[in-house]
Amino acid sequence: MEFEFDEKDYDEESDLDYNKIKENVKSNFPDFDWYSMVLDSNKMEPNIETGCGDELDDLSDIIKDLLTVKWRMENTSKNDALWHFELLMRTHSEQHLVDLLKRLKERDE
Repeated sequence: MEFEFDEKDYDEESDLDYNKIKENVKSNFPDFDWYSMVLDSNKMEPNIETGCGDELDDLSDIIKDLLTVKWRMENTSKNDALWHFELLMRTHSEQHLVDLLKRLKERDE
């Protein structure tokens, strides 16, 4: 579902300090750490490119994006908030969510 972009100019959200969010996540999830991941899971070749992920960063980014949407829902318009939710999810949070869920599932195995 696509939401119509709200053309009105709004103030930017304030007081969404990523570092404070990350410290809170760290205090609640002290075992969260770095992990390795395949950068392009659609490639099937012997020397696949890998990268590093960070469970703390993944969850902190997801929380920050959701707090941004919450702030917009309370301080702008419903269309503005939902448009930003769709944008943030598609371009940012979705991959963090997939990576974090995959990592947490692997921990339990």
